[in-house]
Amino acid sequence: MKKTSITILVCIIFIMSIAGCSAKYKEEHFLGKTSGEIEAEYGQFDCVLMPASEDGSYRNCRCGYTIKEPQARFLGTSDEVLFFIVFNENGIAVSCEEGYRPGG
Repeated sequence: MKKTSITILVCIIFIMSIAGCSAKYKEEHFLGKTSGEIEAEYGQFDCVLMPASEDGSYRNCRCGYTIKEPQARFLGTSDEVLFFIVFNENGIAVSCEEGYRPGG
């Protein structure tokens, strides 16, 4: 019985790692917040696709935090994976998605 429980736990952890689950960044922690509120809690964004508006907030764009750094491998460098937060025209986070740094 113990061996079965351990096997199930290992399978769950493996599936979560393949799915790209990030314990640090969860969508529900960001939705409805402004970029200023998010940066106050998580620090400056690692990737910004548009400049901040005059008041320092991000609008109509997406900004990201690094989930997985690029790594040099035998056949080249792996992609850098980011957790992007999408802001609407009012500067409010409306969705989140994983993606790659543009040009990376």
